[in-house]
Amino acid sequence: MDVFGKLKLNMDYKEFEANVREVLELEDDIELHKDQKLEDTDYWSSMHSLLIMSLAESEFGVSITGEDLRNTGTLGSLYELLISRKA
Repeated sequence: MDVFGKLKLNMDYKEFEANVREVLELEDDIELHKDQKLEDTDYWSSMHSLLIMSLAESEFGVSITGEDLRNTGTLGSLYELLISRKA
């Protein structure tokens, strides 16, 4: 949120990735790629799905479902979904 309490409309991909890294509690040496399927990684769980849904709501003001996460699959496509729903 900005200083006026408005949700960020223009979060760039790097900010998004940093937020996802924080939610997933990833060490700095673990690489994330835009085309990486989140559910195929060792650090993904159903709890992380809920945390990502919460992140989408709190940072973008966008509600997403578990089905949305399954359908997007990759970090890059999830970001694009959030941006498109925010537009």
